[in-house]
Amino acid sequence: MRKTYGAGYPRTLGALLSRPERDPAAAAVTDAAGTLSRHSFHERVLRAAAGLRAAGVGAGVRVALWLPNSTGYLAAIFACARLGAPAIHVNTRFRAAEVGNLLRRSRAVELVTEWGFAPVDFPSILAALPAQDRPALRCVIGLEPPAGITEVAGLPVLPLYRDATADAGPDEAAGETPCLTFTTSGTTSGPKLVLHDQQTIAGHAADVARRIGLDTADAALLAAAPLCGTFGNAAAMAAFAGGAHVVCLAQFDAEAAVGLIRKHRITHLFGGDDMFGRIAAASGGRRFDSLRFSGFAAFHSNAAASVAAAEAAGMHPHGLYGSSEVQALFSVSDGESRLVSGGVPVNAGARLAVRDPHTGAKLPAGASGELWIDAPSRFVEYLEDPAATARVFDADGMFRTGDLGRLAGDGFVFEARIGDAMRLGGFLVSPEEIEAVIQAQPGVAGVQVVAASNGESDPVPVAFVRPAAGTALDEAALRARCREQLARFKVPARIVAVDAFPTVDGPNGPKVQRVRLREMAQTLLREEERGRRRDIGAGLHQH
Repeated sequence: MRKTYGAGYPRTLGALLSRPERDPAAAAVTDAAGTLSRHSFHERVLRAAAGLRAAGVGAGVRVALWLPNSTGYLAAIFACARLGAPAIHVNTRFRAAEVGNLLRRSRAVELVTEWGFAPVDFPSILAALPAQDRPALRCVIGLEPPAGITEVAGLPVLPLYRDATADAGPDEAAGETPCLTFTTSGTTSGPKLVLHDQQTIAGHAADVARRIGLDTADAALLAAAPLCGTFGNAAAMAAFAGGAHVVCLAQFDAEAAVGLIRKHRITHLFGGDDMFGRIAAASGGRRFDSLRFSGFAAFHSNAAASVAAAEAAGMHPHGLYGSSEVQALFSVSDGESRLVSGGVPVNAGARLAVRDPHTGAKLPAGASGELWIDAPSRFVEYLEDPAATARVFDADGMFRTGDLGRLAGDGFVFEARIGDAMRLGGFLVSPEEIEAVIQAQPGVAGVQVVAASNGESDPVPVAFVRPAAGTALDEAALRARCREQLARFKVPARIVAVDAFPTVDGPNGPKVQRVRLREMAQTLLREEERGRRRDIGAGLHQH
């Protein structure tokens, strides 16, 4: 049995909005169209619920949401929750093949989208999908569809906002009502649809709000991370739980983010390390005086430099840990270790364990192994995939994260994905150990390290380096620095220059495809081994 939230926690998303002690005239949500008060936003949610109900949405009807960050997106999330309709979040970076895969697997019945978002023409992509990729879709709902648009891809187009007098109907939600799905990035395996019910989303939001101060009177969140992913969604729901002002950024732009932080006195910000570095660079050397807490996830090898720049700019960064399955902001790092990924869970009742990845035996504090978690923020299941669900739970309800970490104090330290960790010289090694040494060398803009074999020898580390502009890779010098600072088995067998790392667009931003890098490294080592054998053969022939 999984842990659940107890008395005193909100059990539905609607409960995050219905707090009578809050000032209804206070700012709730701001986007490019303006600011809505709490009262006005609640009215917007009811209108959205009425529009969805009129389009045939009810309890259990799956609704795909394919929208940029905006008041309309947030209203659609709460409207779906009110109707008991699971929201299928669609990454705005997805294109035809990915959208078709998601609609086909989720069997979404309705799709809510937007016309006129310059970076992505959602309706055109949808129109290009073959019918078999949207087998259950019966209607497209537009936030504000242009006049004269009545169909797309042969499907009727309806407006989300109907007559202001339309009936939103009763709140159909309960704690166990399916709420939403996040799509995993699929960087190490195929993407899965992670289903949460309403109590996991609402209860976790309350925990996060209390833990990081989103419940203070002047709290304001810059919603820069996409709401379609757990990172952006968890932060936004926590802001509503705490009564904070949510300021939406539809498309990330560092200068725009800086302007919104200063204009709206933003106190809280969440994003990847790269986003933090870009905001710090765009700050013009002026420290932010309103930011009190920013939480980052380390996605890139130069994360330390980006976070250091954020610290200097007054962003007060804290390392986080989370996943689609246990939700982002699951844990927060504080104190002397606040720049380390991991930390102490925001829910005091969470259970943590570290086990040997091969035997399953529990390991003591300080030993590296696979992280297992049970917490009330944990997901319900992988949608329509009972086999995948069964593989990640033990008999006691603990979730197998697939992450490498170690217990420390009341929390833990995240080290790497198990699939990214390398078995070198008989030891389990995080690639970050080697990356940190190479990244610190002059002329290195980015580095990724993977383990690979030529097919006959044990795996060895191979580093891929993105040189800084105007510099050339000096492989011999970099390997020499590694020999000075690392154990012999950690020194890369090869250090290879690349123009860019292969990436995949995840719901929380682009992530490096280490699987692809491992394939590249293995091909390189095998070709070198074949070349070595040819040289040996040629030498023997000469003799």
